[in-house]
Amino acid sequence: MLITTIAAALLSTTAAPQPASTPTASATPVATAAAAAAATMARPDYNPRVCLVDDVTGSHIRRRECKSLSQWRSAGIDPLAKR
Repeated sequence: MLITTIAAALLSTTAAPQPASTPTASATPVATAAAAAAATMARPDYNPRVCLVDDVTGSHIRRRECKSLSQWRSAGIDPLAKR
């Protein structure tokens, strides 16, 4: 009885699939994905929280420090830079 109720609830709440939109001739999926990724990184409000873990000399306990990306960069550290 419980399984039937759950199945009925799931089937009644699923949305009907939306028809696929037709892509334009000038936009390719790779170019669209690259543009979306570039737009995400170029957003002015893109400011993720970044945590760095340090080993403290004389201690077995690691120190974890979390700041926003803009705070790290203003301190002269770029945690997302490739090494």
